[in-house]
Amino acid sequence: MKIYSKIFLSAIFIASVAFVNPGDKSPKITSGEVTDHIKYLASDELAGRFPGTDGDKLTVEYIVNEFEEYGITPAGEDGYLQPFDYISEIKLGKDNSLSIGNGELINGSGEEFTTLYLSANGTAQGNIVFVGYGINAPELNYNDYAGIDLKGKIALMLMYSPGYNNPHDNPFSKYERLRIKCAAAKEQGAAGIIVVKGPESGEDELVKLRMSGPGETMDIPVMNVKRSYVEYIFTNTKKMTLSEVQKNIDSLRTPMSFESGGGMAQLKADLVRIKALTNNVIGKIEGKDPVLKNEYIVIGAHMDHLGDGLKYGSLHDSHVAEIHNGADDNASGVAGILELAQYYSTKKKDLKRSIIFMTFSGEEAGLIGSAYFTKSELMKKYNVVSMINLDMVGRLTDNKLTIGGTGTSSIWQGLLDSLNKTYSFTAAYNKDGYGPSDHASFYGKDIPVLFFFTGLHKDYHKPSDDWQLINADGEAKVLNMVVGIVNYVNTLSAKPDFIKVTEEKKETNMGFRVTLGVIPDYSSTKEGLEITGVKSGGVAEKSGLQGGDVITKLGQYEIKNIYDYTDALTKFKPGEESEVTFVRGTETKTVKFTFAK
Repeated sequence: MKIYSKIFLSAIFIASVAFVNPGDKSPKITSGEVTDHIKYLASDELAGRFPGTDGDKLTVEYIVNEFEEYGITPAGEDGYLQPFDYISEIKLGKDNSLSIGNGELINGSGEEFTTLYLSANGTAQGNIVFVGYGINAPELNYNDYAGIDLKGKIALMLMYSPGYNNPHDNPFSKYERLRIKCAAAKEQGAAGIIVVKGPESGEDELVKLRMSGPGETMDIPVMNVKRSYVEYIFTNTKKMTLSEVQKNIDSLRTPMSFESGGGMAQLKADLVRIKALTNNVIGKIEGKDPVLKNEYIVIGAHMDHLGDGLKYGSLHDSHVAEIHNGADDNASGVAGILELAQYYSTKKKDLKRSIIFMTFSGEEAGLIGSAYFTKSELMKKYNVVSMINLDMVGRLTDNKLTIGGTGTSSIWQGLLDSLNKTYSFTAAYNKDGYGPSDHASFYGKDIPVLFFFTGLHKDYHKPSDDWQLINADGEAKVLNMVVGIVNYVNTLSAKPDFIKVTEEKKETNMGFRVTLGVIPDYSSTKEGLEITGVKSGGVAEKSGLQGGDVITKLGQYEIKNIYDYTDALTKFKPGEESEVTFVRGTETKTVKFTFAK
């Protein structure tokens, strides 16, 4: 729109790009300083910046030192810091045991058998019931639990599904996830679960013990054992080998579930879930306008990454410890925060509104740090009027830039279009304010957001994401566009308006036929599914749900965590009537609704 032109040109002029040699200190945004920051943040010395580690502490120290050098005011709870903890690691405890058949314990916890990541601690015993792949798929006319009494017994199930050998056309793919299979067995009354990898599925390897997601833990013991310990059950009961049984299920797509004759199992699970203490780092520059200085523009980026890749998140094939330096994800974003903080430290007299510069921890585990901030007293203290998120902005290729959140305020798209006349990005706009990065935590609090992202690549979440692959000139160009946005928001007499983006009707990648349109709070520790907000136009909004509600029941299904919720969604069809029960404050409410067609 023409009305913006003079302001835009002024903002662009102030944000002129400067590229200088690495090592030179400049108040301008420079490719050299971008490179210098990333080289350190993505160095082996920081060992992948996993929360709670020495590398995490060194990362925080580096950011704090830079903020201090620029004269950025501390804005956390403890100086620049906002401390919090979360469960970051899971290990086998000392008291895991398993016996199958004659009561003799299997030796070799972690080698011959292991407790699975989604197991509850405790004991279970009972007769063994073989439940095939542990799948109930009504639309495929397949049910491993048909005619089986599993109450108080131990379910023995195969990994994967009858269609595992054709990954490009597997109708059972959405049922293969262990959490879904184990939830189905628990729903049938299983006291415990033993998982085995069938002979037709490849090498007899135990499932790697990894971090479970928030609320992913089952309420019963779940173990994985090598198949040699259960072979006798098939030869004694069915007069067939486990391999023959699996081949029949796979070829005929017909269940072969049975209760073993006299086969008993005893399970004792002991997992240790370890908490990590980490921090968000928060600094600010206060604006000069006596009124507008009380409004804050947040510029944020997550600083954590995957450490050695063994705890969660790695896409590396080797499954051995190797430092994941995370140069693009997200040393690039942190470098951007530092360059912007340095730039605006020289422009303090020009600022009407205040700016918060923030680096988040725990993003890779589920936006933990940003969710913690947006629910904290600090969030209440700062009147945040917009949030700009930088996540993976270091690999600009073919000048392609993705910008999310463009529909969350009426000012964004016109502003971006005008600025881009100077930068000429091949820009892809995504209107939605939700997404897999920290801006989603702010959008859930009705704050306009923008999310800058230069795209996925083959090094994503792998040790090969290193500083030599960074396009520092491209990142400097992105950061200068951000300067133009911040400068414009700084000039507005009224804060940017907020728009809740209307939900698009589409099937999710989990294969659900229906959705409520709620946004889970992944940092919540409450029993049930706490939500940070609802999508505009979705069923939840029409039913009166809102951020902070805790869903405890969907239809007939109890909801204790996000996985119970996603499991329940698979049971409904478009056009079906149901009801949702949720807790708001001290009040429990139930509302009826119809899933959209």
